[in-house]
Amino acid sequence: MDLGPEQRPSFDDLVGQVVDYAIIGLDPQGTILTWNLGAERVKGYTAEEAIGRSFSMFYPEEDQRAGLPLNLLMTARAEGRVEHTGWRVRKDGTRFWGDVVITALTDSQGQPAGYTKVTRDLTEQHALETALRTSEERLRLLVGQVVDYAIVALDPQGIIQTWNLGAERVKGYTAEEAIGRSFSMFYTEGDRRAGLPMQLLAEAREKGRVEHTGWRVRRDGSRFWGDVIITSMHDDAGRVTGYAKVTRDRTDAKALEDAQDAFYAAFNHDFRTPITALKGFVDAIRFSDAQDEREQLIARAEASADRLLGMVEGLVQFARQRAGQATVLLADIDIAQVARNAVQDLAPSLGSSRVNLAADDVALAQANGVAMHRVVSNLVVNALKYSPAETPVDITFDRPAPGRVRMTVTDRGRGIDAEDLGTIFNEFARGRLAQNDGGTGLGLASVRELVEQQHGTVDIESAIGVGTTVTVELPSPRALRGAAPTQRSSWSTSVVVPTAPTGQSAG
Repeated sequence: MDLGPEQRPSFDDLVGQVVDYAIIGLDPQGTILTWNLGAERVKGYTAEEAIGRSFSMFYPEEDQRAGLPLNLLMTARAEGRVEHTGWRVRKDGTRFWGDVVITALTDSQGQPAGYTKVTRDLTEQHALETALRTSEERLRLLVGQVVDYAIVALDPQGIIQTWNLGAERVKGYTAEEAIGRSFSMFYTEGDRRAGLPMQLLAEAREKGRVEHTGWRVRRDGSRFWGDVIITSMHDDAGRVTGYAKVTRDRTDAKALEDAQDAFYAAFNHDFRTPITALKGFVDAIRFSDAQDEREQLIARAEASADRLLGMVEGLVQFARQRAGQATVLLADIDIAQVARNAVQDLAPSLGSSRVNLAADDVALAQANGVAMHRVVSNLVVNALKYSPAETPVDITFDRPAPGRVRMTVTDRGRGIDAEDLGTIFNEFARGRLAQNDGGTGLGLASVRELVEQQHGTVDIESAIGVGTTVTVELPSPRALRGAAPTQRSSWSTSVVVPTAPTGQSAG
């Protein structure tokens, strides 16, 4: 039913009973004239405590010193209203985050009559917004400083919106160079012509995410093997708002995978060769009546068996190293003596008499005797195998710096292609000039692994037609003592059967 005029609540009653907003009236100087229940709930004062006092009492001390309350009144008077959000103070001294609107009032002649001030307590919302901003900032900092992954945000059309340090490291562009451009610039020209970038976005939009691995292009035009995941992002209505794109540079893994594939193919061939030869020699021995011929066939069969056994042992040793089964304990040892023992242990048929090594050199190092024996054996066998029979292999020692000792193995073989020097210590790498020479491609990889386990370093220098020098440096507990020139053993020539007429130290 309709209420009569006497039953209808007055405007003052309506305002007075509002509890979600503090609604108060101020005179032209900012003195409080009216007070509602919302003001009491938000600010903590009763009407009796608040009316007659300046509204500036709700502002923090620093805002009062800065003159903020008066500035707000002056702005409201000049512009009709003013809105401000900031910290306010309750009666008990606690602070709340208040959204304040002050509206200037005028009388019938247009003269200032005072102000209405409406305040809403947004402390909880402000806390949530602050927490969200903090979380977003923390996430932005975390993502921005990740260097192993390129993490970027794209808009729905694939335009780059954000850029982290990982993206700069992997792709070579700075944020200023990348943001605002299409992500398709990272794809090869062939992939762009085929429409691959947009196809990936379409699939991510349809399925939520897409993963793709392939060649990508850096700023300098070089290629890298990238593993890419693109995830679509949506708003509350389910509309796609953009994409998150994470890229990892897997070039090293790709190179290893390709090398392994090549190794397995070559190893299959290399294993078949001595096995086929063994079967042929056995059949020939079975039907041979001449003793001299049988002995020659047996010798050749033994050589094939030795070659096969050497390949198997090399694989097993390297596998043990990589699996961590080989424990390398370090001690103060004379690696010059270890080198002499290793050379002496090499079969004469390998040409060990070609090795030029001073008989009285002393090179003390913190190393492992067994590991260094294998290092020297690998390097010397390589040098002998890949250099002409009439040339020597030199092993020398010196002290490059305090606390370090250096061993150098030099041959006069055919050398290594310059483009292979950067990868020659990698697993399964055999170099361009050694693709048809057999072997596992694990010799130099094993050397590097063993040297690094002894806290040392290994480097290689080579020139085609000149030869190869491999340098191993290890920690040294004391100074190096060298033999006098007259005590150094001279190189003696011997007739050997080389495994290759010319060579390349490729492991």
